[in-house]
Amino acid sequence: MIDAAWLAPGSYVTTLGPKQQGRAEFGLDLPDAASLLVTDSVDQIGAYHPPNVLAGTPHQQRLVSLGAVRAGEVPPPGADYISLFFSVGLAGTEAFLLDRLAAHIQAKRR
Repeated sequence: MIDAAWLAPGSYVTTLGPKQQGRAEFGLDLPDAASLLVTDSVDQIGAYHPPNVLAGTPHQQRLVSLGAVRAGEVPPPGADYISLFFSVGLAGTEAFLLDRLAAHIQAKRR
């Protein structure tokens, strides 16, 4: 479990475990605290059974795809934001993609 109160401004969190209602490694305080909610597959988030932990919450509408962030379609928030990545199944590739995303965001800030 992770508690949003533990996070400092500028934190980045990746969820790797279950993200279904009643099976999540975090509470809704985590997406409440995050300025940026990203996933590798918005469609897959909507296809969970039981439903994704964000289903039926305002956070579900805030989710953006990693591809949209990488393409610059979603502007990065300020340096002190908390970002939350909802991994849904790209296994080892997500670590590589997230490293590239972080480098891309850092380059845009310079």
